[in-house]
Amino acid sequence: MSDRRTLVVHISSSVIGDGEIAPPQVGAVLTGALRFVELPDTEADVVTISASLEHSGNQPILQYTGQNSARRWEWSGLLRGDGWTASWRGFTPRTGRVELTGRFYGVFGYDTEGRFRGRVTRAQLVSERYRSIPGEGWVICPGYRATRDVEKVRRIFGHESMREDGGPIDQENSVMVTLDLDDVPPLPTRPSIVPGDVAAAGGVTWVLDAELPLVVSIDTKGIATEHVLPDNVGDTRSIWATDAGCWVGGVDGMFWFSLGHEAVRIDSLPAHVGAINDDRLLVCTGDPTWRIYTPGSGSTDVAALDGYINSIAADRDTWIVCVQPRGESVVRLVRVTSAGHSTIGPSIPQLPRGHGYPYLAGDPVRLIRGVDVAVVEPDLGIADEEEMLGRSQFHGGQLGDFAWTIGHPPDGTSSTGWWPLPGPVQYERTEQFWLFTVYDASTFTPLTSVPVFATRPNATVDDAGRMRVIARGVRALRPDDPVMSWPVHLDIAEMLDNSRSSRL
Repeated sequence: MSDRRTLVVHISSSVIGDGEIAPPQVGAVLTGALRFVELPDTEADVVTISASLEHSGNQPILQYTGQNSARRWEWSGLLRGDGWTASWRGFTPRTGRVELTGRFYGVFGYDTEGRFRGRVTRAQLVSERYRSIPGEGWVICPGYRATRDVEKVRRIFGHESMREDGGPIDQENSVMVTLDLDDVPPLPTRPSIVPGDVAAAGGVTWVLDAELPLVVSIDTKGIATEHVLPDNVGDTRSIWATDAGCWVGGVDGMFWFSLGHEAVRIDSLPAHVGAINDDRLLVCTGDPTWRIYTPGSGSTDVAALDGYINSIAADRDTWIVCVQPRGESVVRLVRVTSAGHSTIGPSIPQLPRGHGYPYLAGDPVRLIRGVDVAVVEPDLGIADEEEMLGRSQFHGGQLGDFAWTIGHPPDGTSSTGWWPLPGPVQYERTEQFWLFTVYDASTFTPLTSVPVFATRPNATVDDAGRMRVIARGVRALRPDDPVMSWPVHLDIAEMLDNSRSSRL
């Protein structure tokens, strides 16, 4: 009888199609973000687990539970099992040792701390029956679920067209993978730095580690200098640069590096999202009070707006912030002056969820919602006359005199053709990548598009117009690079290792 540890994970076609988790193949090692969803024991393919649950520390969220259902409070945490961790959400507050029934799901990792890693011993495509219900759309019919074994899962599957008459249709929209958690090679040694954010100004490129309180500055000669923060390991941080140095901010406050000196903590206020304008930094803190920092001059509080910050853009000597106010299905634009005065604009309707979150980019500053591109008016409304992108993008922003977006690469088969590429392009399709597109800020004309492995990359541009993008490391490109050319990989870990060796 085998005592090997195993795990069964359900993965939807959208997660595989977007490249978040590789297409499962029997015999291959598979990794990804993992979530456990509680389900009744009458559901098919559920398991009962025993694990330790650590509360996330976040406040519960009043969550919608379904069509025409009342909202309920939902708690979150991290389950630790034997060879796996899984993010958890539930309508009953729990902590400590727990026993739960449900399924493990491989999911998108942007908000998921749990992880799995194992060798695929079995892959089963799961078919479910769908029927169109007036007022609800296509829903799963209970009582029908079928599986079939495959050796390898295609990256794109389960997107057949639904029947126009609304009648039932069977679709294979997920895969159920059995993993051997023991038959995997040891994890490789972590590099000396794993880039998580990058900023450039004054001839210096600053690279921030994704987890460690570590910053590397690289001068014009390519010489790397190591800096450490007196802060926690594991916290998420961001970095912003000026000619005089850089700020590093996160949940535990703000640090300042002046050139030639080490980090100094200047504030304990959390820093969630920020943007540089000239030599000043505006930081949105997750509550109605924001803050402006100036090198050597302390900080200024800004009375603003509480809500989710979608995007920030510099507009001459002010900032414009795109905010989704808490509890509202609209966005508002907030203008902040360098003196700390704020003006809140009118409500702007959000487009349906499939259009993604709105973001700001360009000069003049534009609000982009899906394919709709509208110039921001002086009163912080948007112009009636709108431009259009060729296809919807995930996200975007400003890059000095340029703008950028990230989205799916085209294949020429949709109504939008090959946009933003100038025409047909041959490229390898076996591994999912995403398209980083650079635009002229004033005309919003695409200048180049390059493949990257990131869905929401951090990006910066230096004084010479050279761009740096965080996508499996630091990638370098220019706005005049050939379309679909791979950005150059800058090996920051090697630079740091050489710097450390030279000091021995």
